[in-house]
Amino acid sequence: MRASGAAAPQAVLRRVEARPIGNGLMADTLLLALEWREGAGPASAVAKVPSTDEAAARTAASLGAYEREASFYLEFVGESDIDVPALLGVIESSTGAPTLLLEDLSALSARDQLEPVGLDVLEQMRAQLAALQAPFWGSARLAETPWLHRRLGVPIPGIVERMQGSWAKARDYLADGYDDEERAQIDRFVAGAGGWAERVGGPVSLVHHDYRIDNMLFGPDRVVVLDWQTVGWGAPMFDLAYAMATSLTPDTRAQVERDVVRTHVADLFARGVEFDEDEAWRAYREASFATLLMLVPPTGSVKRTERGDQVFRDLLRRGARIALDLGADEFLG
Repeated sequence: MRASGAAAPQAVLRRVEARPIGNGLMADTLLLALEWREGAGPASAVAKVPSTDEAAARTAASLGAYEREASFYLEFVGESDIDVPALLGVIESSTGAPTLLLEDLSALSARDQLEPVGLDVLEQMRAQLAALQAPFWGSARLAETPWLHRRLGVPIPGIVERMQGSWAKARDYLADGYDDEERAQIDRFVAGAGGWAERVGGPVSLVHHDYRIDNMLFGPDRVVVLDWQTVGWGAPMFDLAYAMATSLTPDTRAQVERDVVRTHVADLFARGVEFDEDEAWRAYREASFATLLMLVPPTGSVKRTERGDQVFRDLLRRGARIALDLGADEFLG
C-alpha cells in the first residue's frame, strides 16, 4: 500500500481483521479492517486471495487467472473510463499466485444474479462496456500482451473435451427442468464449441469475458465492474451478448436487444469507433453462445453450492434460449 500511495511512506500496520465477503467461484474475497500504528492508511480494504477450494484453485492456476487480474490492474486500468475498484497493492506469493488489495466499496450494493435488472441498470452496464472497448478497439497492443486471454478466433486446446466432461457430470442435475429444445441446444453447442470459437471473427477489443451482475457493484448512477480474472481480447459483442442473456428475462431481452445493439454502436461512434450496425447485429448473434461457453466448463470443476447450482441452472437456460431465439446454430458450422 505504501508503494501505491494508498498508505503514507512511514505507515506501519498494527492490526488486521478479516471476514469473507462475495460469492467468487475461483477466488476468495476478504474484507479487511486495518489499524495503523504510524502514518496514515486506509481504514479498510478488500483482499482477493487464491481460493481455499483445491479444485477451484487448480482451475484458476491452470488458466493463469490470478496473475491475469493483477496484470490488468497494473497495466491497463486508467486507460479507459470504465469504473473499477482502485488498486491499493499487490502481494506476491512464493506459489506465484498474487493477492490483490483493492479499494473497499462495501458501501455499494451487490445484486442477486438470479433477479433480472431493469432496463435503466442494463443501460448503465452497457455504457461501461463502451467505455472499456473504445480505447482498445483494434489495438495491436492486445495481441502483443502475452498474459491477455484470447478466447475466440483461435483454437482453444481441450475445450470440447472439457465441456463434454463437465456437461456429462452436470446435465442431469442442472437441466432436469429444461425443455427438450433447450437441452438439445446446449448439447449441440458442447459438441461444436471448438469450431465455433475458432471461426469467430470481426473487430477486436478488450473483453471482460464474465460480464454479469455477480461481478458488479451498484450505486446511484454507478456500476463498478469486478473480477478481471478472465480479461482478454477478442470479439467485443461477446460481453454485450453475455450481459443481455444473463441480466434480463428471455422475453425482455428478445424485445430490446436490437435497440440495445443500435445504442451500443452509436455510443462507440461517439467515442471515435466506427462499427457498422448490420455487422454489429451479426456479431451479436454470433456471440450469443457466450453464456454457454463461459458457464458450461466450470460446472464440472468448481465447488458445488446450492446457490452455485441455482445460478448455473438459470443462466445456462437463458444461454440456451438466446441462441435459440437468434438462430445462432448457423454459426456452429
